Amino acid sequence: MMRAIARYGVRTIPGDEKEIVAAFRRGEAVEGPAINKFEGRFAEFHSMQNAVSASFGRMAFYYILRALELPPESEILFPALTFWVVPEMARRAGLRPVFVDVDAHTFNLDPSLIETTITERTRVIVPTHLYGQPCDMNQIMRIAERHNLIVVEDCAQAAGARYRGRRVGTFGQAAFFSFQMLKGINTYGGGMAVTDDAAIAARVRAQSEAEPLQTTTELIKRFTSSIAARSLVSPKGFAWWGFPIGAALSNVSDADLSKYFWEKIRPLEKFPPSYRRRLSNVQAILGLRALNRLDEFNERSQSHADVYTRGLANCPAIETPHAIDQAEHVYYQYCIYVSNPKLAKRRAIRRGVDFETTHVDVCSSLPLFKEFAANCPGAEKTAEALQLPVYSRLRTSDVERVLRVVKDVVADLPALNRQVASGAEAETVRPTANALSTN
Repeated sequence: MMRAIARYGVRTIPGDEKEIVAAFRRGEAVEGPAINKFEGRFAEFHSMQNAVSASFGRMAFYYILRALELPPESEILFPALTFWVVPEMARRAGLRPVFVDVDAHTFNLDPSLIETTITERTRVIVPTHLYGQPCDMNQIMRIAERHNLIVVEDCAQAAGARYRGRRVGTFGQAAFFSFQMLKGINTYGGGMAVTDDAAIAARVRAQSEAEPLQTTTELIKRFTSSIAARSLVSPKGFAWWGFPIGAALSNVSDADLSKYFWEKIRPLEKFPPSYRRRLSNVQAILGLRALNRLDEFNERSQSHADVYTRGLANCPAIETPHAIDQAEHVYYQYCIYVSNPKLAKRRAIRRGVDFETTHVDVCSSLPLFKEFAANCPGAEKTAEALQLPVYSRLRTSDVERVLRVVKDVVADLPALNRQVASGAEAETVRPTANALSTN
């Protein structure tokens, strides 16, 4: 059987399942010493004073916003390209999201456009280190200082990445991370807030520790469902279901099945019960193990990305990722532009290689945020990007195969129009946003 390559890969360490079982047997699945140890190690890893765990990265962000004690209806600046739930958390906290366009080449917040959106009610800016690439934090921090803005970094997809030698999450007053199954650190759900401000940390911790503990039953369900989902994106699992279904659909439609597997975009007037929980001790055990291997895993993804970048350098139909100066990209996603992305994607899945599209949302165009709608052509342009499998679990032979398939499927495509720029100079296209990420 063909070795099919899914778009997603889950980071695990041999022995994780034994550690999970052992924690349950010791009676330390729900509560135990690993939580404090994980928080301490995470803070130390980032050279920060405080780290506080949460049920989700989004909840860590929500706690941070409430801890800042901002006036009601304060404006929070977000990149137009981000996971919908992050600005929704701001709205849920009684604040107003304002969307700033992104650079379509780097997929990150365009610093040159920030000041045009600042008003007397602006209080916070949230630079999102999207797809694993740090934002241009020097420019962002200068703007924030000039306008007395609080900076809260969204590091959900960029754990371990560096900008000018510093880890992301260490530039602003606070930051948050996600430990969802597909993230750089996988604890099968969970998140972390980090800050050097003792008062903010205390208020975040008070909120986190006020949440109920997970039950043993909830944890069993969490790990059972997560391990089952993990098996579906393994080469064997994907070869049995994702590849044949995707290949069959490619003959009749450009539909992407992934949108049916992610959380529905909706107002969060009331949080689901799973949000209002604490990180468990067994998840913290996995987090400690993953943190010890984070740089190693990131280096593998970076190595895979280097293979693609070198191998695709002379393909006229493709534009490879643009690196921000002095940013160490950890490649949560490897994003390319192709002159005919839909055709390239269809051809690739028929060869057993799955490409991702629009992993996050063009929030400035979502009906959920119609009250805050903005014209963001750079973000809308990114809906045309394709993302190649680049995750650390790929074998060298897998990466070489992906590269061959990419070259094959674009061989007869026309050259890409490289004159289309980001921001106000970009062509305006309709977005195809959906809920394709989880924090």
